[in-house]
Amino acid sequence: MRRLSLPVAVFAAVMILALPLAAQEGNDKKATKEAGKTDIELVEIEPFFYCAVEMTGSYTQHPDAFMKLYTEAGKQGLPMAGMPFGIYWNSPHDTAEEALKWEIGLAVPEDKEIQPPLSRKGWEHILVAKKDFEGAFGSEEMSAAYSEVSGWIEENGYELSGPMMEKYLSSPSPNEEGEFVGKVQIIFPVQKKKQ
Repeated sequence: MRRLSLPVAVFAAVMILALPLAAQEGNDKKATKEAGKTDIELVEIEPFFYCAVEMTGSYTQHPDAFMKLYTEAGKQGLPMAGMPFGIYWNSPHDTAEEALKWEIGLAVPEDKEIQPPLSRKGWEHILVAKKDFEGAFGSEEMSAAYSEVSGWIEENGYELSGPMMEKYLSSPSPNEEGEFVGKVQIIFPVQKKKQ
């Protein structure tokens, strides 16, 4: 899935709020990797609850979505225990821009009450294929990373079982060309293909 670059100043300002937060690592139960062949991993992750800003349309709305998420989470006194993530329900490759469905979220404890305009959600997809990507968001290299994961899923007898997730592992910063550069984990929920 190709992502569009975000305006530097707004996104950077929002992500600064996440700097002291730890990345949500350590919830992987089991990892398997074909040594020397790929850096794509098949892992089991724990289900979790999250609050989200639900969005429709262009990905250029990311700065607004991040600002709304952090503003509302702060107003509601929600603990921000990890870096934010995006969940993408369809792809710009086969969906008109105005029909794109996506959300920006933060993990929250199960017992926390969530008020509108945030939505309470649960991630229930345990088995995922994941790949870490470091570079410019929306770049050809990032698009190639998505293609690599998609190919791996097909070649290894899996199929998608839910929406794609991007989990931020670092706070993005602009490079000389004004592109956001950072580290993100590309996550696809999968299941074995039905025979």
